[in-house]
Amino acid sequence: MLLRLVRVMAVVGMCLDIKGRRFAVENIRFVFPKLSNRRRYAILVGCYRNFTRVLFDMFWFGGQQGGVERIRRWAPMTSSWRTFLELPGPKVIVTAHHGNWEIGGQMVVANGFSLMSVGSPLGTPETTRKLNAFRSGLGQEIVSSEGAVAPLFRALRKGKNIALLADQHLWHKKGGVWTQFLGHPAQLAPTPAYFARHVPGLRIGVAFLHARADGSYWPSPPTVIEPGTEASIEGLTQQIADASAKLIRRYPTQWLFAYSLWRDLPKGCDGVGWPSYARPQRNP
Repeated sequence: MLLRLVRVMAVVGMCLDIKGRRFAVENIRFVFPKLSNRRRYAILVGCYRNFTRVLFDMFWFGGQQGGVERIRRWAPMTSSWRTFLELPGPKVIVTAHHGNWEIGGQMVVANGFSLMSVGSPLGTPETTRKLNAFRSGLGQEIVSSEGAVAPLFRALRKGKNIALLADQHLWHKKGGVWTQFLGHPAQLAPTPAYFARHVPGLRIGVAFLHARADGSYWPSPPTVIEPGTEASIEGLTQQIADASAKLIRRYPTQWLFAYSLWRDLPKGCDGVGWPSYARPQRNP
């Protein structure tokens, strides 16, 4: 019943979300210029269907008794993930707005592993409060996006695990670095790479939680990066972006295309072929 409701509400949301739909249409064309219009439309519908499912599943998984058992049943941890999480030392789990990033964090803590993640505001304060209550309901530690670096550092230095998103735009003046992502330059947050440079023995695992048609989830095997403190921030950020982009290209209908990721035009770029929302850099 929930999955049928998701299909209906996804169409409603896609029709009402005029701005986001425009972003998604332009981004899909930007990333997949050779696809047919029919295939691009299928990706567009899939994008809204997946995001709607993420929202609905937060209530379905979080609003029932026995949340741990429910997570373990519908999002079972694979041996590759257990092996990665049992490795000694701190780990950064990196995903994107791809598959179900919210249930992915719950899968980790439901199987007895520590996890701290960043709770960014979403919608109204009440919506944010409910979302963070869901995130912390099974034992996940949540820190506010404002001032999150210090508590994340402390967690890593204690040998704990943290989760970060790899596909977030960050202005150059705030530390964003130019990275090739899905075939085009984008300014991405280098946070995982920054931690890797300053926390000895840290490992990075890049993956996503694949949403299946029967309502269950399957965690892709993590791409494990053992950078060492000598690796460059730019190089590490590119490695992470490449691993994430590979997954998105394989499962494009589950990535959140309705987001203005490519906001900055590279220096000297005239913007031809780019999304209409892209602008020259504010502080090149």
